[in-house]
Amino acid sequence: MKILYLFNRTKGNSLVEVQHGREADNHFFGMLRLKKHGIQAESMELEESLFSPITPFLRKHILNIHFVHLPLFFRIFRYDIVFTSTAFGLLLAKVLFGLKKPKWVMFDFNIEDIIGDRKTFRQKVFYYMVSKTDGIITISKSAAETMRRMFPEKERAIVFIHLGTDTNFFKPNNEPEGDYILSPGRDPGRDYGTLLKAVSNLPLEVKVTAKTEHLKKAGMLTPNIHQYNFSNLELRDQYAHAKIIVIPLKITPMSNNAMGCSTVVEAMAMGKAIVATDTQMTRSYITHGVNGILVPAGDEHALRRAIEQLLPDTDKRKQLGIKARAFAEEYCDADDFAAKLSQFFLELNNR
Repeated sequence: MKILYLFNRTKGNSLVEVQHGREADNHFFGMLRLKKHGIQAESMELEESLFSPITPFLRKHILNIHFVHLPLFFRIFRYDIVFTSTAFGLLLAKVLFGLKKPKWVMFDFNIEDIIGDRKTFRQKVFYYMVSKTDGIITISKSAAETMRRMFPEKERAIVFIHLGTDTNFFKPNNEPEGDYILSPGRDPGRDYGTLLKAVSNLPLEVKVTAKTEHLKKAGMLTPNIHQYNFSNLELRDQYAHAKIIVIPLKITPMSNNAMGCSTVVEAMAMGKAIVATDTQMTRSYITHGVNGILVPAGDEHALRRAIEQLLPDTDKRKQLGIKARAFAEEYCDADDFAAKLSQFFLELNNR
């Protein structure tokens, strides 16, 4: 069986980093591990088919992440299953041509957000496209429940699998803590406004790994808050020495957005005390007070209280970290994630 992964961004440089041990393979979402289960998996990118100076223009000005794979349409038929979180345009082309193969599996990071309340033309089109998929994999329990309500005819083809992380790459190193808090993650789903208000003028440094444009929109930085752009190895080291990992997330009208999930499982695998926004996604990983702390969305005072209570409590931070690591090992190990994916793909291919 052959699986085609369609990513929304190029992965060539990342693959080189993984091969040299400078990066985990988390953002390949099991692709590099499926061969252990007898499945051939590979990715395909626009840059492989078109003259490279053209592709940046196409990506930026003409083909957004949902349609960037359209030029690859006639190359997908050598595969049994396509696995993607974004290639809706290619799916629509497949449907319009009335093609049954390859089978199509959506990796659900924000399907509910895209579909919304199905009132606009765009929402209706996306709903139609998702209805034509052969399977959906979610990374939160509530998202799976929502998808089953939206598409009851697909109940058997919708599964929840905890997102995997490389627990050998991300693991505690038992070195002393530094005197700082770390807020990692560069996706647009971060609530930096609430973060900046909550940590302003704390008596220690707060390291934020944000894109400049996102952080500027959030407000003024007090002297203790600094922006960084760490490499993957540097970020792992920052995880290891941070006192607390803070993950502030936005709540959207459709609340099953999975932004921030990769950061959550990485921090858990590192055995760190985590303070995160209470969302449908984080509840599938963090049990409040057991393996992390959850705070209400947009509540700067609750976020600051949680941080201030943890900072002097070394034992509590340690216990939260131990429980977080245990959860990651049991539910979020990358090899287990790939094994569950392979089982789903095999079952789907045999239907």
